[in-house]
Amino acid sequence: MVRYEIRIAGFGGQGVITLSKMIITAVSLYENLAATQTEAYSASARGGRCWAEVIVELDKNIETIDYPQALRPYDFLIILSGESAASVNPDYIKKGENTGYLLWDPSTIQKFGAVRNIKKALSIPVQKIAVEKFGNIVFGNSILFGAFTILSGIISEESAIETLKKFVPSSTLEKNLEAFELGKKEALDFIRKLKEEN
Repeated sequence: MVRYEIRIAGFGGQGVITLSKMIITAVSLYENLAATQTEAYSASARGGRCWAEVIVELDKNIETIDYPQALRPYDFLIILSGESAASVNPDYIKKGENTGYLLWDPSTIQKFGAVRNIKKALSIPVQKIAVEKFGNIVFGNSILFGAFTILSGIISEESAIETLKKFVPSSTLEKNLEAFELGKKEALDFIRKLKEEN
């Protein structure tokens, strides 16, 4: 059994839940892996705290997930709000060659003390880029999904693109693919820098 555990945390309206659904669609529908997704909101959905988790079984011979929630430390952590960042501890991230990534948004998080002690921490000002370059915050999900696709290594680019096609209106597909490529590039640059440092 090889579980891959992902947690996404932020506030309502940032696409936390949608991103988790994109990830589970890619891994289960297009990669044929067993996976589960859970989510939770605070009392006020939009603007309130929310989180989502995706558990993926990387062994294709296993067809069920024995426990549907993520257990710290996580393989992949995506943090999109200051409130969520305040509760992060470096021990929440797994140690290992192909695991233990933190992806966070400095345009929505002003203070993130724990990030100094997390080696594989990639900051992308997702919300800022989505609004300034693409005209709407909703394109942030495609940026994050592109970065996740590269860093996690658990879904192919083909699966990711097919997933995007299911989630975005056809009229915005070209822009979403551009945002996806931007996220990929940020992640590829980050991986290259990590290799140079080692």
